[in-house]
Amino acid sequence: MDAVPSPSAATPETVRSRRPRIFRPFRIMMVTLVVSMAIGGLAVPWWLSDAHRFGSLVTSFLPKLDGRISFDRVRVGWIGPVVFEGITIVPNDGAKPPITVAQVEGAHGLLAMMLSGGDVGRLAIDGVAINLVFDENHETNLERLFGAGGPAAEAPADPSPRRTPIRMLLDVEDAVVTITAPWTIEPWVSDPIAIRAALAPSEDGTFSEWTIAPTQILADTRMDPPVAWGVLSYIAPVLADSARTSGRFSLSLAGAKLPVGAPGSGTLSGTLAMHEVVVGPGPLVTSLVESLPANFPKPTAVRIADESHVKFRLAERKVWHEGLKFGVPLPVEGRRLDINSSGTVALDDRAIDLRLSLPIPADLPKDRPLLAALSGKTVSVGVAGSLDEPQVVFDGSIREAATQVAGELLNKVPELIDRVRGERPIAPASTPSEAVPTTGSTRAPAVTGDDIVDIVGDVIGEVARRRAARREAEESGQVPPRRGRFLRPQAPEQRKP
Repeated sequence: MDAVPSPSAATPETVRSRRPRIFRPFRIMMVTLVVSMAIGGLAVPWWLSDAHRFGSLVTSFLPKLDGRISFDRVRVGWIGPVVFEGITIVPNDGAKPPITVAQVEGAHGLLAMMLSGGDVGRLAIDGVAINLVFDENHETNLERLFGAGGPAAEAPADPSPRRTPIRMLLDVEDAVVTITAPWTIEPWVSDPIAIRAALAPSEDGTFSEWTIAPTQILADTRMDPPVAWGVLSYIAPVLADSARTSGRFSLSLAGAKLPVGAPGSGTLSGTLAMHEVVVGPGPLVTSLVESLPANFPKPTAVRIADESHVKFRLAERKVWHEGLKFGVPLPVEGRRLDINSSGTVALDDRAIDLRLSLPIPADLPKDRPLLAALSGKTVSVGVAGSLDEPQVVFDGSIREAATQVAGELLNKVPELIDRVRGERPIAPASTPSEAVPTTGSTRAPAVTGDDIVDIVGDVIGEVARRRAARREAEESGQVPPRRGRFLRPQAPEQRKP
């Protein structure tokens, strides 16, 4: 009978065969994971560096984009900076790309972005070209491209801001904006623009927003109809649909906070400085002049106050402005009616709510009683409607002045009639019906329309001037003496031989 080996007599091979093998699959899994991560780590930058594939990925994050994003070259690495070249937004309708970017270079690699929880870091953007095209309805190609076009009723009244996990800092250099519109022949091209913007969560963390740092966007730039009508008219409504535009302007930004997905509901402020700007009369000026009671002639040009600095801000989807001053020429040579404007223009439908203040000069000609009564006063005018069809609404200032004129005239009527009676002899009545049945007294004739003209003229000093001129002509013998307006024609038998 064979002997059974004791445990102490076990060989090393027997000991190894008795060890549990539960850790062997774990080791194999760990090795496989490490190898996969190594291969994946090398494959992810390679996969993202494909320009066509990366463009499709970026486009998928913009569901409202009616087009696609294309890249000429993409360079992505775990450590080194990411670089994108030849970026173009291509519309689906085959129109000219509205935005092209020469190069974007990031300071972080993929590893730093992942470890920071979505902080992309600083992106330097060079060679930005924006081609903004307006149509007859003042709708732009960018609005149509990003799903914001169409009638106002079809657009969301108050789009909700969105939150994104990405954070970044953009440094834009040498951006050039070109504006083309059907109401002009040549496009307007801006000078190079530099902007710094940061994308981060809002203070309450419910959405993400762009914060734009204060900057001088444009300095002493030529003002042409495309930029005046399409952009600056929201700040200065007098520029809307103006027949012509000339001059130069500067635009500075005091800062902005624009929510992601709803930039129109953000806040923005700045200053529009206009240097010797002259425009043709647009709908606002035309409606104002036609509504004035003094029959002002339609001006051929409207001049913005020299070095006019208009403060503006964006809030509640409206652009507010104050400090806008412009002048309308008066019939008197070298004089103009200065107008101060403040109010709002809505982004969605271009609806306006303006308040115009008109300081009437104190030394205007006195040939019109109402205008004379308004001299030295300030008339307030409200303007509703839209930039294209403004509606002028006068407040009580003109009505008060008109009432004052009427009251003064009525108070002066008895005095002026007595004055006229004293200056002009009264002839006896030619018929019994015209005689007054009293002892020797003669009835004063009724006041006629001509007498009222004399009364009004006497209020404004016109009668005195005309009488003096007539008296001088009679004394010099240039014209025969004139009979008083109250003299009645005599019958032939009453005339002296």
